[in-house]
Amino acid sequence: MDTEARYERISEYSNIRYNELSKMFKPYMNVTDEYGKIICRVINLLGDIPPINDRDKAIRDLAADVFDALYESRNLIISGKCIVSFPLARRAYESLSLMVVFALDNKIAKKWMSGKQINNHTVRQLLSKHPMGEKEEMTRDFYKFFSSASHPNRDLVPYRYLGEGNKFVLGSIGQPDLLMTTDFCKKHLGLWFWFVAFFMTHYQKQIHHFDDSCNDLYMKTANEAKKVNNWFIESFNKLLEQYKENLTSGS
Repeated sequence: MDTEARYERISEYSNIRYNELSKMFKPYMNVTDEYGKIICRVINLLGDIPPINDRDKAIRDLAADVFDALYESRNLIISGKCIVSFPLARRAYESLSLMVVFALDNKIAKKWMSGKQINNHTVRQLLSKHPMGEKEEMTRDFYKFFSSASHPNRDLVPYRYLGEGNKFVLGSIGQPDLLMTTDFCKKHLGLWFWFVAFFMTHYQKQIHHFDDSCNDLYMKTANEAKKVNNWFIESFNKLLEQYKENLTSGS
């Protein structure tokens, strides 16, 4: 196959992986689609309601940033490109953390809006100390996971074996690592869960006044997300056992 044909097939490989993995991870695809629709519904509602102050403007901007990063990173994950999607997922996590902190602490929001950088360690500490925040263990685990492959370290840059049995190694041509993909999807779903829960709570007055039925859809989707999370845990443990068995047998 010539170079031009190889290049043209890169997108074809991605489509093949997307079709395969979207069927394999159908419960995750369905629930994240529902979460995405809920966010679109609330964003559409807020489009007719002016922000009340600069902090509200910042929260709305960050919400859009989180949505875009989560939406696009899922496409990459399900196309067999987990490594490429790590920086996007990390951005979603960091923007989401900031957004929640802004809702809890107006002083931090003002600092950020004036152009000052707020590092994630500070954000995690603020979230853990506030009664309405999040446990530092959870946010630290998120940060560690999404940061782990955002930089090209040897442990997580895949071995492609170009010239060592493989003639072409770009894009989604290789078989995806199902263990990594399952773990990634689980944590990606966790970000959606946190994002939508915060957004629904923060704008509950507007939602209750203009679109109260959205709350029922949210509760239904959140319950489904919990089931999918348990399914991921079971699937990951099974895959991990298979991986260990393969290592032991040398296959």
